[in-house]
Amino acid sequence: MPSELLNALFKRRSDVDSSGQVWESKPEESSADAGALHLAGLTFDGPSAQEWLKQLEPSPEEDLLAEAINEGLAEREKTAPSHVPLAVKPEEARRLKKLAAELGSLQELFSKERERLGAEKEEVRAKQAEIARREAELQAQQEEHKRREDARKNYPQPAWLDKVDGCINIAVVGNSGVGKSLLINRLRRLRTQAEGWAPVGVNETTREPTMYPYPNQPSVRLWDLPGAGTAAVPAESYLQDMGLRYFDSVVVVSAGRFTEMEVVLRAELERHAVPYYMVRTKVDQDIANNKEDNFTDKHDTLKQIRDDLEKTHKVETSSLYLVSSRDPDDYDLPRLLANLFPGLKRQMDPDAPAFCPAGTAASSQATFAPSAWTDAWAMPPALSLVLSGLQGGWCDAYGSTYLVQNDSCHVTLSTQHYTVVPLTQEGNAVWWLRRWYVNEEAVARARRSRELQWIPHQAQDLPLVWWFCH
Repeated sequence: MPSELLNALFKRRSDVDSSGQVWESKPEESSADAGALHLAGLTFDGPSAQEWLKQLEPSPEEDLLAEAINEGLAEREKTAPSHVPLAVKPEEARRLKKLAAELGSLQELFSKERERLGAEKEEVRAKQAEIARREAELQAQQEEHKRREDARKNYPQPAWLDKVDGCINIAVVGNSGVGKSLLINRLRRLRTQAEGWAPVGVNETTREPTMYPYPNQPSVRLWDLPGAGTAAVPAESYLQDMGLRYFDSVVVVSAGRFTEMEVVLRAELERHAVPYYMVRTKVDQDIANNKEDNFTDKHDTLKQIRDDLEKTHKVETSSLYLVSSRDPDDYDLPRLLANLFPGLKRQMDPDAPAFCPAGTAASSQATFAPSAWTDAWAMPPALSLVLSGLQGGWCDAYGSTYLVQNDSCHVTLSTQHYTVVPLTQEGNAVWWLRRWYVNEEAVARARRSRELQWIPHQAQDLPLVWWFCH
């Protein structure tokens, strides 16, 4: 009996192997990957994803952000934040020494004049007041000099933070897996996989501080810093080791409740008057899960998160930002950008003095005709809910990657061949080559599962499956 069963199993395996060999024997030649029917017939002679992104026009949001960044940098070059321990320059030390010598000479001359003036008490009192004023100014400058020397000694500037003066440096801190890299990309308004894109992945771990400059403005930089509380980065010396007092502001990131270390870090930032922002990421996933599990709508879920963080960690609403890097124009990400760069807030304020959509001087009496609006104020293309949900990077089982920007999709094969496919929208559906489509329900499911299923239009076709990558 065992031998008969064994023979039957071997025969069954032989039949399966034979059938598999017939199925894969002579696949049709194609520039697309074998088995990827949704890519059949396409010509792969396009540019790479980065080259394709360079050809796209800057969006109005990118233009506004660039202007706000330049405005903030100009202000930063004039005056450094008060919390930054500035370097004591040799010429400043020499200036203070010269002032002290001049004050000593003035005091000596005053003693002689006081004896000569005798009864002219009013003039004597005036000179005494002037000397006292100059003594107080010199003492204040000497105390500030010593404070800065002590600050530089107790909180040395890290060697990797090569430039502080004339730069805007923003630190992004948090443990791995909270979405720091994707947040950094969104704060820089980078298109997915554009040049300078910070690598994103579930296994990513920031071990060393990594700098990411803003596009076309290398003096404005976001720093991805490793999380605290590890052997490499002990919690008790995190503020000193990371040089957080040298940053213009600090973004503290968490994907859930803030840890005890992040609460301690917030207290230290407050003690040294360093501006900070408490950011809670991935709220879109919380909203989807709470809706599926508890039938709770978006507004109530956001309120629950805010109330919990305020109750648990005393995080005030003014410093708390609930964001989704998958939806950069939703939730609190626009408010975070506006507070990081106040110039952006002024540009978006129609009552601000600098607001001039007609593109003329503020003193002119130009009318606000639509044709006179500047490019930076041109209305961005409105995307449907389905197209909005498709934006970003996807991949499939054949090793191909898909980068969706507006209504176009750039395709990269595993063989590094490229093409661009237009996406067609009709009603509530977006179509892929008129054979597969997705609708609002499919996009909503993809938000929860990170798996997007394109529905075949013809019964003989199988569903097309993409997985969200970034």
